[in-house]
Amino acid sequence: MSDTAILEIVELPDGEVVLRPSEGDGEALVSVRFSEQALELLRDTRFEVAREMIDHAITRTKLWEEGEVIEEQGDRVTMH
Repeated sequence: MSDTAILEIVELPDGEVVLRPSEGDGEALVSVRFSEQALELLRDTRFEVAREMIDHAITRTKLWEEGEVIEEQGDRVTMH
């Protein structure tokens, strides 16, 4: 079994944007849900804004231990 966690950022049918394990439909590790007012202001950029918020949570806090390498490819985040 590998120690590498492959995560993905996806938008769910209800508009919520989540970070979750890429294999299976596991529970979301992080989720972003915008109010109706915010959705009107953000329009087509809501996914990018949510992605940046999740990226900030991963890279600028201690959600994971120091020393792990985080690689981004499109809407996928790989942690070693």
